[in-house]
Amino acid sequence: MRVLTGLLALIALTGLAFHAPALAQSPWASGETIIEADLVSERAVVAPGDSFHIGLHQIMPEGWHTYWRNPGDNGLPVEIDWDLPDGVEVGDIVWPAPITLPLTDTIMDYGYKDELVLPMPVTVADGFAGETIELRADATWLVCDTICVPEDRELSLTLPVGAQAEQDDAGYWYIRGALESEPQTDPAVTAQFAIEGGRVILELSGGAFGDPATISDLRFFPYKTGVIRNAGLQTVEAGAGTTLVLLEPGYASASAGNEVQGGVVTWQGANGTGLQSVAIEAQPGAGGYDLAPVAGAPSPQSMSGGIFGLVLLAFGGGLILNLMPCVFPVLSIKVLKFVQAAHADAGAVRRQGAFFLAGVLISFVGLAGMLVILREVGLPVGWGFQLQMPIVVASLALLLFAIGLNLLGAFEVGTRLMGLGAGLADKPGWKGAFFTGVLAVVVAAPCVGPLAAGALGLALTQPAPVVLLVAAAMGLGLAAPFVVLSLSPGLLRYLPKPGAWMVTFRQFLAFPMFASVVWLAWVLSIQSGPTGLLLLGAAMLALSFAVWAHGLGGRAWSMVAVVGVVLGIASVVMIARLPATTSTQSLSAREEAWSRARVSELQGMGQAVFVDVTAAWCVTCQINKLTVLNSEPVEAAFERFGVASLRADWTNRDETIAALISEHGQAGVPLYLLYPASGGAPRVLPTVLTTGGFIDQLEWAADN
Repeated sequence: MRVLTGLLALIALTGLAFHAPALAQSPWASGETIIEADLVSERAVVAPGDSFHIGLHQIMPEGWHTYWRNPGDNGLPVEIDWDLPDGVEVGDIVWPAPITLPLTDTIMDYGYKDELVLPMPVTVADGFAGETIELRADATWLVCDTICVPEDRELSLTLPVGAQAEQDDAGYWYIRGALESEPQTDPAVTAQFAIEGGRVILELSGGAFGDPATISDLRFFPYKTGVIRNAGLQTVEAGAGTTLVLLEPGYASASAGNEVQGGVVTWQGANGTGLQSVAIEAQPGAGGYDLAPVAGAPSPQSMSGGIFGLVLLAFGGGLILNLMPCVFPVLSIKVLKFVQAAHADAGAVRRQGAFFLAGVLISFVGLAGMLVILREVGLPVGWGFQLQMPIVVASLALLLFAIGLNLLGAFEVGTRLMGLGAGLADKPGWKGAFFTGVLAVVVAAPCVGPLAAGALGLALTQPAPVVLLVAAAMGLGLAAPFVVLSLSPGLLRYLPKPGAWMVTFRQFLAFPMFASVVWLAWVLSIQSGPTGLLLLGAAMLALSFAVWAHGLGGRAWSMVAVVGVVLGIASVVMIARLPATTSTQSLSAREEAWSRARVSELQGMGQAVFVDVTAAWCVTCQINKLTVLNSEPVEAAFERFGVASLRADWTNRDETIAALISEHGQAGVPLYLLYPASGGAPRVLPTVLTTGGFIDQLEWAADN
């Protein structure tokens, strides 16, 4: 009866939390469809050996849109998984020419409005013997207005099979119209692509491009994301019998000049010929256009000093991470392990050091690999991107809360729980060492310090092997002090001997863990609002109940504990269902929100501008605010020198801010930019600020 009472109490306490997300959901989250969609066909009757087109037909409400193959700064294109009978094949989507979908002055998407047909070729085998052909599709797309809603639709189309094919008049004209709007290649048109003077230059020759005066409203839509700044100006100039399109570089433009760049060019023809389009494959050009460079334009990143210098920089950044406040509590636990084992078994310490190194390296390289994958699919990301996902923040908070309870001795399952229990020198100690390395990397993400930010930022502009090598070097730097200690028996003698002090120290380490939980809860409140904070509290309550129930012993209470753990995990999972909030950290009296247009406006008025690119989950950012940026001398200096202060908050995912970070050769936050009053490019300040040095920089910006 006591077990049943405890279980019912736990369910009652968490019930409100599970019900809360339903109160916060948008009406669209209830399952109501936004887009009307069906499959249309050129054929009313299909014959064996026939080739024809079907199409995904979409009707969008006013104000809503879907996306082209390259969605631009946001969005996802249509994807379709087919379930087809044997002898029937469906080809790739044929994409009609897109339109621009400007969201702000810095965000531009590519896609479609109103009504759309996406044709796809279908072939039927000569020997097809069925009486009908059933085409079943699982189609997904993202539809956006002021909010974005992912939709998943199961569609089907059944076509009879006969001796002779017959046309479906309605479907035929739908699909013909879409096919005619697909940009085609023109053998008379050639294209070259180059990066010069801070610009991306597309040179078009032949066809209508021999005389730029005959065309207007020209627009280039690249197939790859990040090649150009989508919202940037596209200026047309006359070349030597060619048309030059001057574009602003994107976050992935550094290597784009050495690759073939496909895309679509649209323009308005002369004499009322209407909208024209052509598909191009631009070859790498030799440059030499003799154009004036763009003032303050970022140049493509290069590996100054070669790969060796970059690796050395990354190694130094990893060493410094050992001193960062978010990593120190976890590393203190590692030291506690060494102390307990050092005077008993030096071999055990060496094994722990090796497995700690393995955990760090695998985690660093794994995170870098995820960055590379996201970069290759066209997403502008940076170091610490995983903490922009509320479920990751909540999971980390719950994990640190559990570790804190374990360190206090609330439960001793922890001898196997991330290797952080009382029996740190037991046989499974290598598991603890490995996962302590993993945990150190996870909590190090918000602490990109000196050297590390520059090394990662530069590496992310290079090929994947260089990114992974730099990440491994940073991991080696983080693990180096412990590896050296584990391999040096002489140094182990200087460690204090185990004793009663270790119990007190172990319990003390719980409080930095709880402090991290408080900080992560604050981050989550910004990302997911009060409901997210409520769900995290429910998860902690369920976990605490599970620990208490487990301590009572017996199979029945152990099952209650398992239920508590499951409910705690479920509470965290529910956070992923919450709609993203638009809240950010509160601006101070001197700050305003960042935008590229505002920076240009302030510089045009002759005012210096400081841009603080920050995030709530960035520990280094918060320390700089407390010790430097919000200090009285710095506040007075802002007023004395008349420097404007803008904040770009990267707590939640923002591709425009991610592009800003990438443009200035950094991998993550903090990023501090100081624009001089006279105009021009900003000066990138150190990631760790000092009061005197920062005031000197403000004076420089005001005087230049």
